[in-house]
Amino acid sequence: MVWSKGYRELLDLLSKYQSRLSDLEVDLYGSGEDSDEIRESAERLSLAVNVHPGRDHADPLFHDYKVFINPSTTDVVCTTSAEALAMGKIVICANHPSNEFFKQFPNCRIYNNDEEFVQVTLNALAEQPTPLTDMQMYDLSWEAATDRFMEAAEINLPTAEPRIQQASKTYFPTFLRTRKLKQSLEDASVYLHQALSGLEVTRCAFGAVPKTLQPDEQLRKDLGLASPPKRKKQKQKLMT
Repeated sequence: MVWSKGYRELLDLLSKYQSRLSDLEVDLYGSGEDSDEIRESAERLSLAVNVHPGRDHADPLFHDYKVFINPSTTDVVCTTSAEALAMGKIVICANHPSNEFFKQFPNCRIYNNDEEFVQVTLNALAEQPTPLTDMQMYDLSWEAATDRFMEAAEINLPTAEPRIQQASKTYFPTFLRTRKLKQSLEDASVYLHQALSGLEVTRCAFGAVPKTLQPDEQLRKDLGLASPPKRKKQKQKLMT
């Protein structure tokens, strides 16, 4: 539970439209560094907004809920929205690229501004979710997500080569050439990662905290890391 996950946007909307959403009761679930601040902000509203500790997404407690509100715009594709849709709930979310995938599902309600949020929320409370088809259920599965990932990562090979070049090359079936190319790219990626991750400059460029390549004693203590074994000093004998 952190502010960046959409809690600030949600509480601002609820505060702005308390009179129009007076019959709404909201339960927030999560544990995190901003839990206390979010609870204090929720308690200042006249609406019934209850803040609960985090629970597992598969907890039976969530079965009785009909509507899931997620105003967050910081996710690539929000897992909780996908899970709520797969559970047959109405999902209310902002019109944002991170929610583009969910627009195809009948129980997804998109809002473009504050006024639309209020209307969409009121409509969702009065409606019943549409049962999902088998295909829609499959599209929300991890299996389908993995298939989409593999399809997006597929390498498009050239479909034709000059005849002279073809004649001078040993023929391999397409799937063997694809596999060989993928393996070469994976090997190169591993080598590049290992090489760059050992340099302080490149680590900082990709977002690492400075001076953490070789953490000092205080940083090891903060992270709960064991101290490296101390090397025994070897006595050197001088030969004369």
